[in-house]
Formats: sequence, structure tokens, C-alpha cells
Amino acid sequence: RGSSGVGLTAAVTTDGETGERRLEAGAMVLADRGVVCIDEFDKMSEEDRVAIHEVMEQQTVTIDKAGIHTSLNARCSVVAAANPIYGQYNRKKKPTENIGLPDSLLSRFDLLYIVLDTTDPSRDRAISDHVLRMHQYRGANDEALSVGGIISESTAISTNVENEESNSTPIYQKFNRLLHGSRPKSSPPLFTIAFLKKYMLYAKHRIHPVLTDEAIATISRAYAELRAKQEIMTLPVTARSLETMIRLSTAHAKCRLSSEVTDIDAQVALDMMNFALFNEANPRTGTVPTAAP
Repeated sequence: RGSSGVGLTAAVTTDGETGERRLEAGAMVLADRGVVCIDEFDKMSEEDRVAIHEVMEQQTVTIDKAGIHTSLNARCSVVAAANPIYGQYNRKKKPTENIGLPDSLLSRFDLLYIVLDTTDPSRDRAISDHVLRMHQYRGANDEALSVGGIISESTAISTNVENEESNSTPIYQKFNRLLHGSRPKSSPPLFTIAFLKKYMLYAKHRIHPVLTDEAIATISRAYAELRAKQEIMTLPVTARSLETMIRLSTAHAKCRLSSEVTDIDAQVALDMMNFALFNEANPRTGTVPTAAP
């Protein structure tokens, strides 16, 4: 069963002791200024999907039940996953026909990526090697939890003390054959999760880029071109698509720690939009855009 609209937005409940009405925040309200992930998005009923329209459009949840009139902030990003209605994705049909969701709801998402289960021996071998390595590499804590054991409090405290004592955060991960497999020496190093968390937190709260004239011209020209090719794309292009390009350009500028949104950021946003709308690679380089907002 999919998520319910009440569980995602907010619910009015009755206190068992006092009998008074009270509000219980849902996942989207609790994820204010964060990210909420919804699985089995296609299993939601029509009424529950309508309940999140306001959140994805206005970033607020309006409650008008049982004498309670209020508005709650739900400024969160939504990552939803849905399965095709036929069990397998049909390339001859549009995404709306495969997923079974209306255009009014899909247009509220900035990007739509279709994940296909293609048959590739080298890719399947790499996936199987990764899964087997994850089962082979098991730490002491994982082993204790898997057999029903309980980690001692002293072990948890000592781990927290060690983390507090280490003020410096390593940037790159140390290579481990059990975790990373047989990577070629020419492959770039991997960043640590702790460093990425600090980097994203700094870019989110300290960097506030503004649009430049060249970025505005590029976004305006790209929006007009997308509107002209609306018949062959997977999703309709509306005014929300223009806001999507602005958000993606700003996010890429934040990743560069830049105070201005330049033409480079607008081009990356356009590449991501082309791949999401037309399912095609970068026309300039022939590759899928790798820069993420």
C-alpha cells in the first residue's frame, strides 16, 4: 500500500487524556527545509495524491479541520519512485501512460528519470560484484546486529568520543579493495560522506548566487526552444519548467561556491532538462550530464 495524504501532510487527532484536538505533522512538514522520499508513488489513491498538490506548489500545508485553521510550512524537496503499471516499462508509450499519473502531478516535479532494467553483461557483473563485496565486508557492529546481539554502551560511547576528538574531516576515502573493488588507478578518488555533508551544508546556507544577464538570456532562449519541441518530449513544458531551469542553474552555482549564476550553470541545467524531457544525451559532448545540483 502506498503512502497516505494524511501521513504526508498533517492529521487532526484526539488526545487520549484530555480529549482535545491536536495536530500531528506528517512527513512533508517534518522534512521542512529537507528532503522527503516517497516510495510506491503509483500505489497512492487519487485523494491522497491531490493532498500533496498544495505542498509541491505552495510549499505549505493548510489545515481546516475540527475548528483548527492554520498553515504549516513544508519547504521540502520530494523524491518519488513509481513502478510502471504494466510490470515492465513499454518504450512505445509515453511515461504518463506507463506510470499512470496525470500530467498535472508530473509537471510539479522538476526532473523525471526513467530507470530501465537493460541487459548488459559487464554492468550486471559489476552490480553482482558490488553486492557480493557488501556481504563479504561486514564490520563487528553489523555482525552483532545480524545475530541479534546488542552493541555495548561502552563501545558506542568510545566511538562518539573518537569522532568528537577528530576535528579535521578527511576529504577523500581511503581505497579498500573489499569496498571499492578493482578500480583502475586512473579513476578519480571518492569523497567521504562527512566531507560531502559539510560541503553541501556550507553551500546551502552561505552561498546565495544571483542571476546574471547572460544566464537570463540563455534560460529564456532555451525555454522558447523547449516549448517549440513540445510534441516529441516525454513531459509537457509549462511555466514550472522555467522555474525548474532557474532552480537547477542556481543549485549548480552553489555547487561551484559561486556568487553569480553564469552561462555555464544555465547550460548544465539545460543539459539535465534535455535528458529528463527527451531522454537524450548532451548534444555537445554526447554524454549524459554528470553535474548534480
